Amino acid sequence: MSVRQTADQTGAIRRAVANLSGQDVLVGVPAEKAGARQGGINNAELSYIHEFGAPAAGIPARPHLIPGIEAIIPEAAEELRAAASAALEGKEQAVDAALNKVGTLAQNAVRAKFQDNDWPPLKAETLDYKPLLKNDEGKVLKDKKGKERRGKSRREQGKLNPLLVTGQLMKSHTYVIRKRGGGSGLITPGGGNGA
Repeated sequence: MSVRQTADQTGAIRRAVANLSGQDVLVGVPAEKAGARQGGINNAELSYIHEFGAPAAGIPARPHLIPGIEAIIPEAAEELRAAASAALEGKEQAVDAALNKVGTLAQNAVRAKFQDNDWPPLKAETLDYKPLLKNDEGKVLKDKKGKERRGKSRREQGKLNPLLVTGQLMKSHTYVIRKRGGGSGLITPGGGNGA
């Protein structure tokens, strides 16, 4: 007669499944990354305007968020299937890793849309506009004759991509993992608690 010892994994499985089913991966511009921009608009609002366009203001749609996420659906689904298998084996850390991987995939796909796209080009007057040069206090710089100084146009700088001047809007797109049910548990990329 032999004795076989087995371990009860019920608790670990329950925690891992709850971890997977109780969290969402959100992609976009989180409030803490929205940042105020010139003109009082933040990156979240600017992202929305460019995603859907603003015809009354003459701004065409330049979608980046939805097509970026759609581009990774098959790969994300595969990661979530693997996460479900890991949850059923009680591997809670594997679930966290899978959720972070899905978030990273989506973040990178959205950011890639800023560089590789078929968006409507900028108008000639936008490309040729030379902005006023200002000092650190926001005052317009003037030359020796008192004439306002202007910087190079986007065309002169070779910055023809519509939404890429500094990269600030592109980089503001990231992901967070949030507990469902409106809990305060917000987990930022890398596992930090953003709450």
